Amino acid sequence: MERMREYFDTQARLREQALAASRLTVRASARAISAIHRGDPEAADGFIAEAREGLNTLSKMVMEAPEIADSGIVLSAQQEYGEAEIVRAAIMKEKLPEVDEIGIPYKPYLAALADAAGELRRYILDKIRANQIERAESTLKLMERIFEFLMEFDYADAILPGMKRRQDMVRQVLERTRGDLTIALRQQRLERALEKRGG
Repeated sequence: MERMREYFDTQARLREQALAASRLTVRASARAISAIHRGDPEAADGFIAEAREGLNTLSKMVMEAPEIADSGIVLSAQQEYGEAEIVRAAIMKEKLPEVDEIGIPYKPYLAALADAAGELRRYILDKIRANQIERAESTLKLMERIFEFLMEFDYADAILPGMKRRQDMVRQVLERTRGDLTIALRQQRLERALEKRGG
């Protein structure tokens, strides 16, 4: 009985520590994305470093207790951190980072990619409002790459949970964004044509 109680006491302690590290990672990742949208790369880098620290703490706990590796506590932190890294690279470097560059497992990486599409839509709409249509177009191409990449993973939920739902979500986001950008491009062309006539 004592051995069993010691085991479960350790599990409870690890779970509380993992939960705190996960919350730190998720919170810092969300703040990083907000900073990226504000155009504050220094703040974004700081928050991502904070999130990475929380994730490293979780990784050490997983080594101590491998059974928590697939828990929601760990996966959600990996996913949120991955999303922040993907959004930062897509917006600041105009590229999509590979899974090895981020250092998270495949499942949360794919989930992070799907969620990043929503953040890229927000960025594109901001660029449309700022009349930066070319930048919006290049970001849309990254969204298209994300969708094409995700569509390569046609697995059952038992293997890759939630992937079909995420694929549908990204498809809808992409179609809406493409429509918004098409309207903006037509408006831009019309304005330029009117300017030429006026000139």
